[in-house]
Amino acid sequence: MFIYAAGLSSLMSRRLYIIPLLLAAMLLSVFIFSASASAAEPGLNASGDSYASVARAQALGVKHVRRFVGWSELEPSSAGHFSSAAVSQLDDFVNAANGAGQEVTLVVTGIPAWAGSNGDYLTGPTNPAQYAAFTGRLAARYQDKVANWEIWNEADEIWFWHGSTPSPQLYAPLLKASYLAIKAADPSAQVVAGPFTGNNFEFLQELYKQGAKGYFDAVAVHTDTGCLVNGPSVYYIDENRRVGRYSFLGFREVHRVMAENGDGDKPINMSEFGWSAYTGMCNKGKWAGMKAAGVGEALQAQYMREAFHCMAAYPYVRTALWFSDTDYAPAEEELNRYGLIRSDGSKRPAWQALRDQVLHGDQLKSPCGYFDPPTVKLDYPQSGTLFQDEIHIQASATAASGDLRRIVFYLDGIKLSGALASNGSLVERIASKLPNLALGSHTLRAEATDQWGNYSSQEKTIQKIDNSKLSKQKTLLGFKITKRTGKQVWRGQLTVPANSLLLPSGKILLRWQKWVPFSKQSSSHATRYQWATKYARLKSAAGPFLFEQKLPAGGKWRASATYSTSGPFSAAQKSLLLR
Repeated sequence: MFIYAAGLSSLMSRRLYIIPLLLAAMLLSVFIFSASASAAEPGLNASGDSYASVARAQALGVKHVRRFVGWSELEPSSAGHFSSAAVSQLDDFVNAANGAGQEVTLVVTGIPAWAGSNGDYLTGPTNPAQYAAFTGRLAARYQDKVANWEIWNEADEIWFWHGSTPSPQLYAPLLKASYLAIKAADPSAQVVAGPFTGNNFEFLQELYKQGAKGYFDAVAVHTDTGCLVNGPSVYYIDENRRVGRYSFLGFREVHRVMAENGDGDKPINMSEFGWSAYTGMCNKGKWAGMKAAGVGEALQAQYMREAFHCMAAYPYVRTALWFSDTDYAPAEEELNRYGLIRSDGSKRPAWQALRDQVLHGDQLKSPCGYFDPPTVKLDYPQSGTLFQDEIHIQASATAASGDLRRIVFYLDGIKLSGALASNGSLVERIASKLPNLALGSHTLRAEATDQWGNYSSQEKTIQKIDNSKLSKQKTLLGFKITKRTGKQVWRGQLTVPANSLLLPSGKILLRWQKWVPFSKQSSSHATRYQWATKYARLKSAAGPFLFEQKLPAGGKWRASATYSTSGPFSAAQKSLLLR
């Protein structure tokens, strides 16, 4: 997220003024701060005068600070020739943080012109050995003083990697060379892959394919993506059914990739997380002009609390460093409103939220995200069911989140349908138009998905047969009629008693009939009556049928079902008089 500002000296010009503040904060910390255990240890990103950030971190009681290091600032003219002013400022920061008992993370970026930047310090290094040599020189200078070295900043996206398209193929050699150089200078230092924009697990997966395993000690992610307005427990599932990269909880997928590659015991450092307090319109990326750029000050503080609560369930997230300690500038815009301290020096509510986290740890109790998949049951058909051209399918499901979105049926991996019944937990249909399906075994699957995209499925094997090869099959019609909200509800099914796994084929004619007089009278003038069909439907014989109808008041009615015949299945008929 950080926008690199040329001139590190301008960031450090007030360091002498800050020394009294730092000493006072250190004295205060002796007796007021004793944080309870938390899975993710809180920290700060330095902004503005980064030397002052050490004092702010001390005042809050956090033990982690992160700062950008500009290669172009420290070695502006040639390799190995440090700018005395720039390196002195960095020395001051590192020494102050060490004196305050803070773990230091340095992210090394900003290529000098002599190394091929062409005037753009965010040009991705074209010579990994040059960049690695620089990191090695820094690691030697700060041996045992800098705990974590991040190799470039967000090298997976074009905002911080110019000159060529960001790619694992370009970043992997940089990471490998830097790892070897840093470890040679300071074996105890941690070399960090990334940080990546969002939770870019796909980039990490490609890094493994490029042979990066064994060349990093941790992975860093940034979840403070521009125009972020969702809270940390809100996530989405992408097209590959992974927790979306730009979800806060997407770090689950980063760890999943690490675990799949044998690095599950390595930590994730969330070296930037945060929400902007700016509530004006977003002006960047996909949502430019379509939504707010931030969440306001109250939600900023609340989301910080929720973020620590979410991370508490994932011990592999070792550190979480708020971006950032202060606003960058007074101008009202998204990037300038992430700070715990406003540009006028006053504190936002997020300052107190972070202090509370240090003092008391996670105090929230509600769940963070629902990841339990729905429970789905393929009610019909049974395994081994025999059918010809149509088959009755029914599935039911419940969701842990309470919001079931859909149930979809697949036959041999081909989608048949997707919908929910009115009760939100049941789908029933007749799968037809299957005459071209080959004879033999087929796989039927019911898949349920909740509002977050979590899903589960159940499968059964069914058998398509040629009914003409069967001997004569006796059928039986059964049904009952109930009344609901003024309607007569007719439910029934045609069965083949000889074999419960065999589905009949063809259609059943259902008729609501009324007892009405003939239009003509006999010679004896006695009135004669007949059953006249008023409402009729054709239903598949392959499964249960339903026929709801509101019948006019008065008169005598009956329900009549007729199954003529189809192939080897015998005809069947049944009527039921309504009283």
